[in-house]
Amino acid sequence: MTALLKNSVLLLGSALLAVVLAEAVLRVFVPRYEYAAASVHERDSGRLIHRKADTSYTRPHPDTGVRHPVIHNNLALRQHRNVAARKPAGETRVGVFGDSFTENPRVPSPYAFTEVLDRLLNATRPGFEVLNFGVDGYATDQAWLYHESAPAAQGLDVVLYVFAANDVRGLYENDLLALAPDGSIERRPAPTVAWWIPMLSRLHLTYLLLDVRNRLVEPAGGGDAFYDPIEARVLERMRDERDRRTMDDTSDAIASDFKEGTVSERSRSWVDLLQAIVGRWRDDVEARGARFYVVLLPRPKEGLAEPLFAGFRVINLWRDFEAHGLSGEPWRFRNDGHWNELGNHLAAVLLYRRLAGDLGLEPLEDATLRRVLGEYYAAFDDGFTPVGFVDLPSSDPERDAALRRRYVPLEAEHTTR
Repeated sequence: MTALLKNSVLLLGSALLAVVLAEAVLRVFVPRYEYAAASVHERDSGRLIHRKADTSYTRPHPDTGVRHPVIHNNLALRQHRNVAARKPAGETRVGVFGDSFTENPRVPSPYAFTEVLDRLLNATRPGFEVLNFGVDGYATDQAWLYHESAPAAQGLDVVLYVFAANDVRGLYENDLLALAPDGSIERRPAPTVAWWIPMLSRLHLTYLLLDVRNRLVEPAGGGDAFYDPIEARVLERMRDERDRRTMDDTSDAIASDFKEGTVSERSRSWVDLLQAIVGRWRDDVEARGARFYVVLLPRPKEGLAEPLFAGFRVINLWRDFEAHGLSGEPWRFRNDGHWNELGNHLAAVLLYRRLAGDLGLEPLEDATLRRVLGEYYAAFDDGFTPVGFVDLPSSDPERDAALRRRYVPLEAEHTTR
């Protein structure tokens, strides 16, 4: 019995040592899992996981590998500047809601379309504030609930919901909301969470195993169906024990429907829920006298998207991107499906032109717009030159300093902590 006990302890100790060594090796030599393992979220009573205020980390650019800071400000928004919780008198606020395409953690903050849009609006008429409420991994339900619960969202004059096709699949996988027989939207009860889920969600080894599993289920090149385990959404699924609904037959059917532009029996109820949520969201926003828009991402295979939002104010970025003749999708990272600096630049310009007209502004002429953006990018020159620019304007220290004070004041504060 003593020998058996010793052997068991030795075996257990060896296994634990192997795990510790594997974890140490991953943390040192495979940093790609640090984003998921180190992500800091807060959970509210409604099962909504959101960012934590006044936090920062660094993340590598998908194509260059150069690390850039990712800061969440005093309101937990992914912007490198603090924002007043209550809207000042005379200010016009634009709130942007969505997932990773909105939060934009993959590019340096000044290149995010929300910041470029803020610069263009303020160059046209001072007094605008564009707020980035995006959270990597969010679906429509989470974005709407975030709008309902965030104090800073209540004073918005314009709300942009950036829709992605996997938002409908997310409704099913999240299981946060459901349509009642009378058409109202109900909250779903929270599943129980095992004690070991939060612990495992902090290990890099966990994400390696998830990575291996996902690559076996959906080999590289699987497109939208492949879940990168680095995303915060995987972290959320682990903590809520919702993995049973991830990429099952219904989830696959919803994803397939959006690529084919059809609605099957298995996805119909979730499409109905999407329309109910967005309709309720629009009605609530417009009841306060604000404007509500649905922004469609530049993804040509999502043939079902635009018909879903008939009757809404829709900004179709794919149609606008296509008009620029951007074959081969140069607006996406080479090593990641999200949009790169060029995609963010184009999205900001297209959104600006639509909003400027709707808000009664006199849009900047093309030459002035190029000058304003050229000066803006020159202040944060990381080698990106937008389409239509031969080169960036020469540096002006005072102008550059003023733009950096406006858009990235928190970077100096966080790097000195």
